[in-house]
Order: sequence, then structure tokens, then C-alpha cells
Amino acid sequence: MMADLMRRIPRRIVSVALTGLLVFVICLGILVSMHSAGARDDTQLPLNDDRSPLFGRWYLTSYWTEEGGAPVIEGTDVIIAFAGDGWVSGSSGCNLFIGEHDLADDVLTIRKIESTNMTSTPEVLNQEKAFLALLLKTEAYEIDGDRLRLFDASGMELLSFASQPQSLSGRAWSLWYSWNDTEESVRNHGSDLITLQISLQFPDEAQFRGTIADSDYCGTYESDEDRIQFESVEKCSKAPGEKTDLYEWYYSLLNRARGYRITETQLDIMDEKGHSFLSFTRMPLSLISADWYPQQYRAADGSALLSPEETFEMVYFTPDGNVFGTIRGIQFAAQYDTDNSSISFGPVSLLISESDDPGEARESRETIESIFRETRTYRVQNGTLEFSSGDGEVLMVMAEGSI
Repeated sequence: MMADLMRRIPRRIVSVALTGLLVFVICLGILVSMHSAGARDDTQLPLNDDRSPLFGRWYLTSYWTEEGGAPVIEGTDVIIAFAGDGWVSGSSGCNLFIGEHDLADDVLTIRKIESTNMTSTPEVLNQEKAFLALLLKTEAYEIDGDRLRLFDASGMELLSFASQPQSLSGRAWSLWYSWNDTEESVRNHGSDLITLQISLQFPDEAQFRGTIADSDYCGTYESDEDRIQFESVEKCSKAPGEKTDLYEWYYSLLNRARGYRITETQLDIMDEKGHSFLSFTRMPLSLISADWYPQQYRAADGSALLSPEETFEMVYFTPDGNVFGTIRGIQFAAQYDTDNSSISFGPVSLLISESDDPGEARESRETIESIFRETRTYRVQNGTLEFSSGDGEVLMVMAEGSI
């Protein structure tokens, strides 16, 4: 299992010399992603009506406290995903978790939850602690449309979730990975999927188009809930030096499509057995195609732009909307979202060693949190990535590293 996981991690992640716990965070994040809606491994994702009613991803909207129901803290995505093989996984707002669940008739039990050990604000951590504790008390559930409610043995409501189905229409995606058995067509051209910039767009509910190796392709498709079938795939324009075998390789994959799943920033295309074999992202390729190395960042008090210390520093953006790395010797992880030149980050989780000097650790934490909290725009130009605040103040400058 672990060997299979490592095979699927992009080589840029494997090559980075992070300490053991951050590698654990990355691997657990992949497990969460694999066993959530839109699984990208060989997890069965049945496309029929016999699947579990819990199957998929649910977003927490409120939870029980001694004072009554409490809403989720704004900006924290607390998510649970049920897979058909008895796994349960998700994000508790700061940390990732994975566990097991049993479903028999109307009885639901959740057990053996394991979680990463990142830190955040006291409010987020308190919410997280309450959420995980309530999961373990669950013994019943109720689904009403797009709402899921979990109850304890006495029938008291513990947690309330909502599903967030997303439509294909009006969205554009970039291919970032293929899980098929061979990628000879890609390798023969001395490229990878990111440099080829293969795109897939759905202008409406019947037509699709995209680009591959500087040529356009188009066609029609049919979709119903989580099912999809591409029809009449053809080249709409041809570029000089046409790469016929590359087109045939990609078109043959589209013709295998029978299902799809959108999970936040990622689109997975699946075959008739429910196995994902193409993964697309809506995140900018300019961000995710490189490792970024901080050159300068603003001090927490805003007094100056600082240069990195004698420590390893790196920032890496994944296609599924996560960013992680090390700044000022502290490992961090967060979620991000972009729209044109705008960018925003969710709460930052930090891993601070007990052996760190308290004063230096506090200063580093405040620096990192202020950067991600105040960043509103980004710019990629000439191999540099620049974060700026809403009023244009430069917060961090990074240089592009080799892939």
C-alpha cells in the first residue's frame, strides 16, 4: 500500500528533504483524497444506485456543544468523506484524519480515527476536538436531500452536514496527472502533462473543447449526475508538426470515460468500474508546475522584508488546492483558492517543535500567519512568484526551482 502511494506522489514532492512528520502529513492527505469522493486510486466507485447513501463528501455546517448548536468557524472547511470500503476520512479544520465506519440498517458507527498533529488558533483546535469527539459518539444518521445529520444513541443530534454537488457546465480544467498504465505518448515527446498544458472546457451542458500540444479539440458529451460519456471527439484545428500518437493516446482515454467526480478544485474522470484515470485541476499551472523558494518575506510587524535564515525553505502548491512547505524552519500547511490574479488562504496549520526557542518560534509563527492572512493577489513573472496585500504591499517573493 505505501509503495503504491509513493508511486503516485509527484516526483517533486518525493525529492524534497522534509522531516518525517511532514511526509506523514502528505501521505495522510493522499489517503484522505484517495478515499474521499473522487478517489484517484483503485477504490471502487460504483456508478449505480446500490452504493451507500453516505457515499461522498459532506461539509459540516453545525455541531452540538453544551450551549446548543454552534456554526462552523468561518474559513475552516470541516469535511467528512465516506468510501464504499469502510473507510472514513476528511479534514477537521486544521488536521487531516482517517478512520473506519460500519453501516448496518440505520446504525452508523465510526471508530479508529487517526489524525495529524498540526497546530492552529485555540478556537479552531477547540472546534476540531469537539468534532472528532462527536464523530466517535455517532450511532445513527439521517439524510434529507442534500443534508446529513448524525445522532447519538439517545437520538440527540450531534453534527449536521451539507453536500455540495458541482456542475461541469461553465468550467475549465487543466490535466495534471494520468493514472493509466502507460504514458508512452507523453514520454516520447520529452514532456510531462503540465508542460503540454492539456485543457478541458465545458462551455455548456452538451459541448466540450480543449487544447493539446497547441491544437484544439472539441466534441459533445452526455452527463447525468456523476456519469459522463464523451462523443464525437475530433481535432478542431491543427498545429504545425502534429503529434498524432499523442492525440490518439489522449482521445482513447476520453473514450473510456463513464463517470466523473468534482472535489473542490479537482475533476476526476473514471472508467466503467469507477476507477479514476484522469485528474484535472482548475488551479493555475504557473503555481503548481514549480517548487518555490522564498527569497524575501515581510516581518510580522511590517517593519521590513527579511531574507531567509540558514534553514531549508520551500513552498509547494498542489493541484487539489493545498499548499505546504517550510518557512523560517517551521513546517506549514494550508488550503488556497485562486481567481485570475487573486488568491486567498484558509487557516494555516503549523508544526512547531518543542525544542524550538519560544521567542524565535513565536516570531516565526506570527510572520507566517500574517503573510497568508493578508495575501490577496499574486504574480508569476520571469521565474518569480510574488504575494501582495490588498493595498499592493509586497509580502513575500519566491524564486522558481527546477522540477
